[in-house]
Amino acid sequence: MKDRDLTVATVEPNEDLTRFVDLLDDVTTSEQRVHAALLWPHIPPRAVLPWMLREVGRGRSDKPIRTVFLNMGRPALQAVADIGARTAKLRERGLFRSGVVGERVLGAISPDAHFYMFLGDRQSKIESVPLVSIVAHTVALNDGTYWRDFDEKTLKGFKRLYPAGRLDSVRTHLSLLGSAVRSPAFAFLLPSHFPDVDRRRVLRALPGSIDLAVIDMTKHALRGRDASALIRLFVSELSETLRQPPRKMLILADCPLRYSFIRRSLRTYRGGGELGPRSEGHRLIWATRGRGFEAPGVRERATRPIVETIGSSECIIATRLWHHAKQLDEGNPLASMLEQGAIALKGMALTASGADAILAPYTDVHDVYHRVKRERHSFEPHFNKAMAGVADGHAGPWRDAIQSDLAEGLGLAEALRAETPLMRYMKRILTEIDPDNDVVAVLRHPEDAQQANDQLLEFLTAPGSFIAGVPELRVTTPNHYSAEVQRRKPTVVVWAASTDIGARSYIGDDFCPAQFRLVVAGHDAMTLSRVLDAASADEYEKYAERASLLRAALPWVAKEYGGLSVAHGLDSDRPRISLPFVGHGYLVLDGYGKIAAGPGSQFYVLDPASHRLAPKEARSLDIGDAVFVMPDLIREELEAALREKDDKGRTLEQALVDQYKATVKKGIETLTAQFGAKGLTARVRDMLFDQNPGLPPISKPAVEYWLRAAERSEVDTPHAAINPLHIEAFLRLMGAGVLARPLTDAVRIVRTDLRRDGHASRSLFDRLLLDADSVIQGPLSSFSKLQDVRRAAMGSVFPVLEKNFDKVDAANTNEHSLQVTSQ
Repeated sequence: MKDRDLTVATVEPNEDLTRFVDLLDDVTTSEQRVHAALLWPHIPPRAVLPWMLREVGRGRSDKPIRTVFLNMGRPALQAVADIGARTAKLRERGLFRSGVVGERVLGAISPDAHFYMFLGDRQSKIESVPLVSIVAHTVALNDGTYWRDFDEKTLKGFKRLYPAGRLDSVRTHLSLLGSAVRSPAFAFLLPSHFPDVDRRRVLRALPGSIDLAVIDMTKHALRGRDASALIRLFVSELSETLRQPPRKMLILADCPLRYSFIRRSLRTYRGGGELGPRSEGHRLIWATRGRGFEAPGVRERATRPIVETIGSSECIIATRLWHHAKQLDEGNPLASMLEQGAIALKGMALTASGADAILAPYTDVHDVYHRVKRERHSFEPHFNKAMAGVADGHAGPWRDAIQSDLAEGLGLAEALRAETPLMRYMKRILTEIDPDNDVVAVLRHPEDAQQANDQLLEFLTAPGSFIAGVPELRVTTPNHYSAEVQRRKPTVVVWAASTDIGARSYIGDDFCPAQFRLVVAGHDAMTLSRVLDAASADEYEKYAERASLLRAALPWVAKEYGGLSVAHGLDSDRPRISLPFVGHGYLVLDGYGKIAAGPGSQFYVLDPASHRLAPKEARSLDIGDAVFVMPDLIREELEAALREKDDKGRTLEQALVDQYKATVKKGIETLTAQFGAKGLTARVRDMLFDQNPGLPPISKPAVEYWLRAAERSEVDTPHAAINPLHIEAFLRLMGAGVLARPLTDAVRIVRTDLRRDGHASRSLFDRLLLDADSVIQGPLSSFSKLQDVRRAAMGSVFPVLEKNFDKVDAANTNEHSLQVTSQ
């Protein structure tokens, strides 16, 4: 047998992920203590994935490593959420690690070998167990206790599969393997949101010795912080705060420019103690968009991209406002108002739809989320706050200059309410290109994509506008771009979303359209040029042609845009600040803050083993339970889906209702022809339970309500649809056939997993339930798309630190639960 076998996992890693696992071994066996690795051009998964694969797949020569992961919290475990370990392979690993040859035992059998042989017991007939439930790990919780052992909650992923008596046979081995102090292989995950003081306390409380420290400096872990200063702080803390410095340290980056900054900071820093200033560099290829289980394809011939800038006037004013904010003292409240106004003004110029169109659905809504939307897609709220700050004397000697730039920014923002530079650009491109082209436009915001799609379709179908023919147009977002390409390869791609992701798509994807247009702001062109300059390395030779073509296509950047620090500060992809909580009863979530709640408020809690969400009342929550909070990005995806229209001009709701009524009518006609119309409701109910003996009880009026929905427009979907088993049985009885189970899964995704302000989105649930075409096959809203949305949403979980219900009136619980703060 091979000493290492990564096929233990239920999905086989590709070459890139295998190299990622090799990197951990290279670091731990190297003479150099500090290592830095760049994974490019696509974004790699969190490093806990290769670490867990290495742990279950290692043999006798590779030693277990106790590892602390900095800048990685509970969402990082989503990288291993749906990956299992094959029990048959685990048994082989256990036998191999035990050293047994024939009937001879070469030495004492290690606890992990005992454990793996137990998991692979042939009598159990269990094919796989969740990977995350058998590899010891813990996530720091900012409650003063910090590190916890590998507790029973986590172990239940495989415990429920094995009899209690059999578990007792390996109890002593589990106690050792699950001990944060004594386990030879353990992962300590330290989230990125901890304040400096608390992070140092956590590191001081870290039990036992550390073989490897992995610092995640990728984009989603940095959260907009300065990489150079942060890495120096981490190196100093690891050297001075731990009982003894880690034997080895690995720093991970996914951006060539950030990687070069980190290496330079390490070379010039003298506060690293025993770790020293020297570091060894590694450059690895990450060729696919996934987690490392996808096979890379054949790269197509490169075509020269076209890069154009838009919104120059807005970006120059945003730069001035940003400079004014930096001129003010750090604690000056006007500084944050100017910064937020500058970001909003630039963001408005980079949307295709005018601000009025984007904000139209929110004019009569006054909850917190919609207030966030208004502040992010309009300049006026920031202008009003800033002018009030100026009137209060916070502007100092720059009063006149600040007022002048604010007024100019307001004038530009007023013009952006109706039409934007990006929309004018899109119309010009659609007019100039050959009508035989298939165009995919990629926009940053889902709602903007939906609104722009409607506007551009009206433009393309206006009488007399396109006599020679109309190009095919699809408008999507970065999250769904890959699916659109797989569905049908376009000839023209207009990328007007994140510049960073657009560059990664052009350089890293196997597919290359005949024409790739990248639309950028002036600041973003400056950053991209620096990134591409730093990406030149022999390891990335196969990407060199496209990188050089993109670098040559970048436009000249005017000095009015400022330097790299301005580009970083005005980056439209940086996370926004959450609004403060206002309410009475609440939960305190680690890494999120306060969230409104009463004793009876219902939340969805992440199971640490299965990584699925289950409903739980607030009064039943335990400290440390991971509560799901709807992220803004998912909200925007759902809001856009609610207003999306198909090729017949129907909203998603109208199409779904039509399909549901047609399905039920057909089922009623079939049953009526067989049994007659008399007593049909009772017969349908009886047939449900005859065909499904284990179906939970349901009332006769509920079934009658379902059937009436086919005839009366005011009757919506089943009010008893909470249990997916009822839906699956009913749809199968109505003739849905093979679609019954996928439709039921759609119900589970929305009814069980996706939450809006603590309440299920009934309207979205209806839309997903009713229309088999839109859920399963539709080009605009496919079931796979919903799965992608769910997967993205599942990363937004936060542990409970504190419960406070003393001030909540039970009668007003629902009212308070609607005040959930937007992330």
